[in-house]
Amino acid sequence: MMFLAHLLDSPVCGKTDELIGKLDDLIVRIDHSPYPSISGIVVRDRGRRFFVPAAHLVGMNGVAKLNSSVVDVQPFRRRDGEVLLAKDVLDHQIIDISGRRIVRVNDVQLTKIESDFRVIGVDVSAQALFRRLAPKRLADRIQGRHIIDWDEVQYLASAAPVQLKVSYNRLTELNPVDLARIVDALSFRESAELIGGLDHETAADLLEEVSDERLADLLEGMDIERAADILEEMAPGAAADALEDLTRDIAARILARIEPEEAADIQEALSYDEDSVGRIMETDFVRVPMGSTIHEALQAIRTLESPPDPLLAVYVVSEQDPEELRGIVRLRALMLADPAMLIDDIMEDDLPTVQPEDRAEDAARILAEYNLLAVPVLDESMRLVGVVSVDDALAVLMPEIWSRRGARTHL
Repeated sequence: MMFLAHLLDSPVCGKTDELIGKLDDLIVRIDHSPYPSISGIVVRDRGRRFFVPAAHLVGMNGVAKLNSSVVDVQPFRRRDGEVLLAKDVLDHQIIDISGRRIVRVNDVQLTKIESDFRVIGVDVSAQALFRRLAPKRLADRIQGRHIIDWDEVQYLASAAPVQLKVSYNRLTELNPVDLARIVDALSFRESAELIGGLDHETAADLLEEVSDERLADLLEGMDIERAADILEEMAPGAAADALEDLTRDIAARILARIEPEEAADIQEALSYDEDSVGRIMETDFVRVPMGSTIHEALQAIRTLESPPDPLLAVYVVSEQDPEELRGIVRLRALMLADPAMLIDDIMEDDLPTVQPEDRAEDAARILAEYNLLAVPVLDESMRLVGVVSVDDALAVLMPEIWSRRGARTHL
């Protein structure tokens, strides 16, 4: 195993051991390989910096040994896609995916695999930094390392001053709450870069969890079309909250680019007060007409392209009017019932309801008093317009605590 800090400034020698210069940096290309290979080294000699391809590098054990004594001493000019380990990785922040945190790289671990030298990890320990700063006579006495496998980290392309194509697909493994904490802790440039590498749905889940200030900055800084695509994937209430934090001009331009159906839902949410039931209610829920069997109700759920999340209950409506609420069946009761039974026989028809204009705190109180996971929302005409789940209510009452949970309530 080798470490970058030990390699830097080591002699670079040719085939017959003549001194070529000092090792100034190592070059890699961040690609889809879990362990990127060294593509070349930068050599420093009497004020000149020049490139030596990795094909000429045969060893790095105290001395960087080349298989040739002839090198091209044309001044080094970095190209797009090239990352310099000392300049762009060492002392920079990266994301520890398994640890769900941002870490500082204090050293880089390398090894030789067959004929290639590869980056295999980063040392984030304080000892690694102390070794680099301490006099050489003391550095070897400083023990301890904390190595994170390179395949478990996310490099941030903004650390390099050239164009890089970096995949952020691994970040989709993180809970949106954990990822939001990381985005809030990064610089605006880094967070914008990260968001830019995510698909619309993942970006929407993430942006629902970031701080209001960071959300507004990110939306105002991105392309209008991209912002509209992301807001379309958000819950209407969350999208409405986001638009309210933007300037009127930008909010109007984004809303104009959103698909009409989603835009109508967002505008409806905007018509309610910020702390009202109407702002937090979910309009995506499962309706089942009276007279359906349990089997038919379950089939209706299974055939949904995108079931509601969380799916806590199904709402029994009139056969003649799908907006006339007749009862509710909790998911647990539905799963345990005889498939041949009618939904009417197991539904609860004496449940409290709330209205869109009610305060969100009132919905939370009803959920607690009646031991419910969701409460229906009826408009002034007593028509079913939405549902408030315990998640939604508690997110209003205890936003910081609930966000840190990073979990949904399940039956």
